[in-house]
Amino acid sequence: MGQYIIHCSARIMPIRIEVLPEYVHVAWYGKLVDQDLVLLGREMPKIGQQLGKAPHALHTFDEVDGIGLPPESLQNHARQMGLARLPNRCRVASVCGNPLAYGMARMMQMLNQNSDIEIEVFSDLEGALRWLKAPTSESPRS
Repeated sequence: MGQYIIHCSARIMPIRIEVLPEYVHVAWYGKLVDQDLVLLGREMPKIGQQLGKAPHALHTFDEVDGIGLPPESLQNHARQMGLARLPNRCRVASVCGNPLAYGMARMMQMLNQNSDIEIEVFSDLEGALRWLKAPTSESPRS
């Protein structure tokens, strides 16, 4: 377990992904653009392979100051998530303090077509962590 920073060469602001014992924390910064979703879509499967399971994820948007994602970017990311064959069920919690991030997270929740990924959107960190840490059926797929 550890932390690593992902930088996209076209951006100054990073996405920080930290692997913790109970979940993966994805902290978003700056203006969200399509490259962010592409990086996330590339890195989360790698993390899952290293862990040997699909981890729960906590997304926080505390330092997001804008969203430059066209709707088709969210649809493409949701399509990629929908095609993922996961070894277990997992949860994704998004904590959104500003309306732009909240709207984006709700759209991802509505677009999700993968029955192995349960997505919820929260306005507070405590509620999100309580939900992520609650018992689930993470049994491996046969």
